Amino acid sequence: MEKRQNLVLTFHNPKAPKIQGNRKYQRPTLPVSKHLNVTMPPQRRQQHVDQTHIYIRMFCGSLCGFGLLMLICSTPLSWVQFLVIKNGFELYAGLWISCNHELCWSGTPRPPYYLQISRAFFLISLFSIVVALAWLISSCLPRRGGLITNLDLKVSMLSFTAAISLLLCLVLFLAQVHWHAKDALEPDFLWAYHINWWSDFLYTFSGIISFLNHITFRLPSLDRNVSAVPKEQSRLGVGPVTTVVPDEDESLRSDMESTIEEEKTTPESESELSW
Repeated sequence: MEKRQNLVLTFHNPKAPKIQGNRKYQRPTLPVSKHLNVTMPPQRRQQHVDQTHIYIRMFCGSLCGFGLLMLICSTPLSWVQFLVIKNGFELYAGLWISCNHELCWSGTPRPPYYLQISRAFFLISLFSIVVALAWLISSCLPRRGGLITNLDLKVSMLSFTAAISLLLCLVLFLAQVHWHAKDALEPDFLWAYHINWWSDFLYTFSGIISFLNHITFRLPSLDRNVSAVPKEQSRLGVGPVTTVVPDEDESLRSDMESTIEEEKTTPESESELSW
């Protein structure tokens, strides 16, 4: 029994910084970024951003150029094959090709003029993409690179114009084929017609990338000289956020230490009075 009475049970209380009487509060720690862009000078960082925009423009120009190449290669070819239902005779026709058979369309325009309107949209698409490529090539020259303002936006608008015009051209050509075939002919579209749909997709994709490049290019560049006050947040989202100035923090610590000393002295004085 005497051994058990001499045992003293103690609890381990780890030390924690006390701020305004809250022992469980942990000071917020700001993360340290170790990325290379943090230590990079602003001028060099802006140079890398400009080079990235130039590479994106070159990529858009390659997409437009490849689409234009496919469009030019498929233009002199036949786009559709007609099969005469009565005798099985095959006829070939295209946007700029008209067969000499009486069942196929001739060179003379006839209502509802689907073919003529389709050719007009084809020329608009061709002209728009040629202008866009000319601007992109002129921007690569050292002296003329900065003369064209809002180049990415203009290239995007021209790419979308070329894509929409080519889409209308293909749709109207399809309407011309179905209107002309009727019940006497059976149409079959060839690979040259389907290649134009891929060109339309490349124009649309180039317009989207150019527009995104224009949006990112308009954003202000990062500069370290700009004075910004960082927001203080608690660690892991737990605990209050301190809004105390460092001078006030030191005064609070001194006040807390003085109150702790007073608490220690008061029980000693009370014990002396009791004696």
